[in-house]
Amino acid sequence: MRAAPGLRLMAAVLLAAAAGACSRPSGPQALLSMKDTAGALPRSAALTVAGDTRPALLASTQWTLVLPARPLLTLAAGVAWTEKEEPPGWYQLTVKVDGRVAAERRLNPRALRGWRGLSVPLEDTGRRGTIGIEMGLTDRDGRPIAAPAGLVLAVADPVVHSLDEYGRARGIVLVSIDTLRRDHVGTYGYTRPTTPRLDALGSGGLVLEDAVSTSSWTLPGHLSMLSGADPGAHGGVDMEHGFNRRVPLLPELLHGAGYATQAVTSHLYVSGVYGLDHGFDRLDFHQDRKASDVADHAIDLLDRLGDRPFFLFLHFYDPHWHYDPPPETLRLFEQSYAGSLTGRWGDFSQRTREGLKPEDLAHLLALYDGEIRFTDDQLGRVFDHLKERGLDASTLVLATSDHGEEFLEHGSWEHQKTLYEEVVRIPLMLRGPRVPVRREPAQSSLVDVAPTVLDWAGLAVPPSMAGRSLLRALPDREAYGETDHTADGTRKLFLRGGQGRWKTILSLARDGGAVQREEWFDLAADPGERASRAPAAGTADTLRQRALGRWRADRAAGSGPRVELTAEQRERLRALGYVAP
Repeated sequence: MRAAPGLRLMAAVLLAAAAGACSRPSGPQALLSMKDTAGALPRSAALTVAGDTRPALLASTQWTLVLPARPLLTLAAGVAWTEKEEPPGWYQLTVKVDGRVAAERRLNPRALRGWRGLSVPLEDTGRRGTIGIEMGLTDRDGRPIAAPAGLVLAVADPVVHSLDEYGRARGIVLVSIDTLRRDHVGTYGYTRPTTPRLDALGSGGLVLEDAVSTSSWTLPGHLSMLSGADPGAHGGVDMEHGFNRRVPLLPELLHGAGYATQAVTSHLYVSGVYGLDHGFDRLDFHQDRKASDVADHAIDLLDRLGDRPFFLFLHFYDPHWHYDPPPETLRLFEQSYAGSLTGRWGDFSQRTREGLKPEDLAHLLALYDGEIRFTDDQLGRVFDHLKERGLDASTLVLATSDHGEEFLEHGSWEHQKTLYEEVVRIPLMLRGPRVPVRREPAQSSLVDVAPTVLDWAGLAVPPSMAGRSLLRALPDREAYGETDHTADGTRKLFLRGGQGRWKTILSLARDGGAVQREEWFDLAADPGERASRAPAAGTADTLRQRALGRWRADRAAGSGPRVELTAEQRERLRALGYVAP
């Protein structure tokens, strides 16, 4: 019995739709692993550009493939050059779809410091088509010229994604803004317009009112952030030693759970030199990179990772000295300044309170605030891209800092030398699905970051982590930290006693032996720590023993491997004030 014409037509439509659905790509399509239109694998090799080795396309190529309905092509352009003089010409990169130009980029090889990430949204297709990538060298007027021997034009990791897949998997973005004081953030009551984008993040999520770091400088703070452990437990306690690998790091655990793990960092202490690349698929480190560069890399990575589970760690360095914000940003905080003081460390670090004019201090604070605002603006670009790609609804964003900064409150500049509130209190806020919208008054610590991320991802928190998930009810507990970069040559510890009011700072002999000095502060009555005043003997004995006990227990793990810095690296740290002249 024959089917009616209408039924035959409906059946044909359904069969065609089913065939189309079966032929659509089910995930990202890595072009380097696909045969080109001639039936051969493209000419490719592992290519190193500025110390970063990636699989790369070495010649213009065209592929025929089934394109998703909303395709996005991601790639990175790079130039390898073996000669000492600067490379000639201009790198002309063209992407074509079905023979039509979809995107063109003209790159200056002399300005490329590494691989340049590019994202090319293609027109909606949902059908079989061709993608061509063409690479060539031109003169400044766009005329083709021959590439000299030793010059290689390349495209790394060309992948076709479906934008319909973005936001279906969990994403995690951990933001560390180096040297950001809690009391210079609008969410915590600062009246100057330093952090409108961070404030918006906090208004729709969880804000920790009383968060503290585990140290007052970069290396131990970041290792505690990523390990959930005290400095002595992870081993990175001084500039001569790095991560001891005796406790797991957050990226390592997430990688084991199937997450892509990437990092963009801006200081040597947050690099593979000190072991912080452990667990990351790639950690992209460049000393003193600007917040705009971090944001550019972050946006590129979100496009490359957005269709699968990902963990992205972003380290912004701008609020750290030297303070040098863009002039248009500085104008938000200072209209005029007639003095000669600059934001360079060597210019202000030897000034005393007695020898500093009020307008000079106000100028330095304006420079610092300008750096914070510039970072906040660039971070806003990342937040906007999350929303544009549909990732905001499935991504946890956690923003914090490794430590604060001193402006002579206790006679010092910068950080690392002391453990007063201006350097240990930090902002800490998070937003995302399943994150409560509230302000939490209980004390929290940088060691809570990693357990919180694991809890949000539905993963077990290992016993090595001293912290607790901020998504759960927070018990009354202590907060601990330490530093060895001190002016008086001691090792310093601090302990804040839960929601009780007392804080102690103990200065130990360099060998970690006898206590040489004790400071006691009633933070409820003296939040600025103006005068040391000991509590009752029983309270003092308890806090002292608990601080020393934490110090000794952590030291049982042993220090990390010795770090041998190059002459160039030591000189860079010397210029920043970390190494004595």
